[in-house]
Amino acid sequence: GRMRCHDVRHLCLKNGADTLALTLAESSGQSLQIPHVAPPAKAESTPVPSPEMGVFRSNGLDENHPVRSGEIVGFVEAGALRLPVTATADGTLGPALIGDGCVVGYHDVLFRIHPDG
Repeated sequence: GRMRCHDVRHLCLKNGADTLALTLAESSGQSLQIPHVAPPAKAESTPVPSPEMGVFRSNGLDENHPVRSGEIVGFVEAGALRLPVTATADGTLGPALIGDGCVVGYHDVLFRIHPDG
């Protein structure tokens, strides 16, 4: 209903490897055409974003360190705050993409986690 109200005929949302596409038919007599989206063939690495703007501080974890979702892998200092950077998936931690002490922006990718296996 909202798509019709605002004259939007196609909407596509992407979240990492996932995609949701909605398309409205031209008239009520036509069937809805939904494009087929194939699942990814192989799991890809998962980004670990910065929770805030600030200065990145390493947690001292080495590349190839096994991590669990929610594990602290670093910190971002924003003024007096020291915010944890947490793993977004289970897997193996990739190298830090930002150097220790470097300024980072909101949601800058700091690490990538590679799936095990």
